[in-house]
Amino acid sequence: MASKAGEGLQLLKHARLFAAAAVVCLGLVAAATLPHHVRAAEGDANQSLSQMVDPDLQPVNSTKALKTAEQSVVRVLVVYRGFGGVPLDTVGMGSGFVVAPNTIVTNYHVVQVPPEAASADVYIVPHKDSGAGYQHVQLVKSWTEGDLALLHADNLKIAPLKLFLSPYKNERVVSMGYPDVTDHLLNRSGTALLEPADAYVTQGSIALFAGSNPDGSKVDTVFHTAPINHGNSGGPLLNECGEVVGVNTWTAPSTVSAGGDIDVSAGQFVATHVSALNTFLASAGVAPTVVSTPCYAKTEDEISKDDALTKALNAAAQAQAARLDEQKKAEADRVALERWQLAAMVLLSLLVLVLIGLIVRREIRHRHEIHAKEESAPTAFSAEPPQKPRPAAKPAKVKADKPARNGPKHPIPWGWILLGLITVVVVIVILLKYHDIDMRLTEPKAPAPVVSMAKVHMVCEVDKAASGNPVQAAGPIEFDFDASHACVNGRTPYEHQANGSLVRFTVNKTEPVAARMELSADGATFKRASYRLDDARYKDYLGQYEALGSLRCSAHDDAGTTAALNDNLAKVRSLSQSYLTGTPESETVWRCHHNDG
Repeated sequence: MASKAGEGLQLLKHARLFAAAAVVCLGLVAAATLPHHVRAAEGDANQSLSQMVDPDLQPVNSTKALKTAEQSVVRVLVVYRGFGGVPLDTVGMGSGFVVAPNTIVTNYHVVQVPPEAASADVYIVPHKDSGAGYQHVQLVKSWTEGDLALLHADNLKIAPLKLFLSPYKNERVVSMGYPDVTDHLLNRSGTALLEPADAYVTQGSIALFAGSNPDGSKVDTVFHTAPINHGNSGGPLLNECGEVVGVNTWTAPSTVSAGGDIDVSAGQFVATHVSALNTFLASAGVAPTVVSTPCYAKTEDEISKDDALTKALNAAAQAQAARLDEQKKAEADRVALERWQLAAMVLLSLLVLVLIGLIVRREIRHRHEIHAKEESAPTAFSAEPPQKPRPAAKPAKVKADKPARNGPKHPIPWGWILLGLITVVVVIVILLKYHDIDMRLTEPKAPAPVVSMAKVHMVCEVDKAASGNPVQAAGPIEFDFDASHACVNGRTPYEHQANGSLVRFTVNKTEPVAARMELSADGATFKRASYRLDDARYKDYLGQYEALGSLRCSAHDDAGTTAALNDNLAKVRSLSQSYLTGTPESETVWRCHHNDG
């Protein structure tokens, strides 16, 4: 009895020990599982919120941008001197703007010395908010046909303006400068003109592009409706982002009608196109800052009016992020609960197996003890003589002997072992089932399918309605296009643009004609703009173009070859943009579709 009681106590101790181990293991599983999913959910929610905010959709504050640009506009004063250096009574006045460090652009006619003067001193007077004072400057280069001039100023602490080379029709623009009519109305004259002042600002839009200026020179020009007067000459024409799109140069002259009346041509103002300015600067070795992204701007008043809409959109974005966060947390909690249940079931199953093992061990030992006692009991076949004489036995009826046992009861408890095997099988089935659930819940999500951009055959027809002065005899075209490598017909590479389109520049080796070709991002539109160059510019352009080497599609996908090709295409684009300026000689548009036949 004592032995059985001791074994029972030992079994109870084992059971308590394994129960405590089960509780500790469950706690560790919970600590390792739940916080991980909660943190992952929080990270995914924050990531989704950041993805909902697109910085490219934020407009430029045009009010602030133009106010900043105004500080880069200067007054240009020209003091004429006669023979012997004596100052003349008249002075020349105009406007200008800083285009590069220590470099100012103005009109040539502003600084041109008239026949009655022997020489002239040129000064600039910065804007009153620039923090600079007037100073003497030097004329370093001029272009008579384009009516442009470059001035150099030492230690000029004024930020340059940026150039936007692709202004578009009907774009809102602003003229800035120092018209003398304003000075007359404010009674500014003499030394008062040397005092820094505010620039005069007017607004309008681009009305027309032309390939020649009012003087008849073949210079690209911009007709606009932002009023200018005498004294505005040389000042900038800016878009709403404060970027230069032209240099104000002309106003439409008044005429005398047949009846003797003076006809004033209102609203006709002309500026030299920014592309012509960029060409002039390149010839002088000046590298301005050029902007390629179209201007997206709103005034400060428009932005403030949109504030309520912006708040509503932000609130909607935050609500969406909160919903995503809650969904992630609910999913994490569900996964954690399933793992809790699995861990508890596995550990409890292990505890059952241990208890079964202890019971089997106890049963085996107990049965061995019983068997040993039975073997030590005296029997009729025992060799030991009896202690007392037995009386003679009376004759009795002979009964049939019971069949002798083959041996003692087998000591192995097969029932408990079968129960243990069943428990093991159940645990294995649960683990296999949970493995499928775990794989479904935790495997990484497959990325969104990407449309295969294999080689396709394109067929294009001329869209005459969209073509401005199309190429003569322009007809259907066909080509093989490999979008993944931006390659046409297996040999001609195109350059990817920020808006997804593909662009290529080319030059004819026998005629002074160059072209810009563009394929839209969806492949549905192909455009070609042809430019005719004069002989000098053509030879210069062709020489620099050919110096860049052959441009062929790369047959290899290695990073080095691809990077070299992209670098060459970027150089061709930069070179071509300085030569292919102004209005093209012809523009042709094709509408394309895939031909899978």
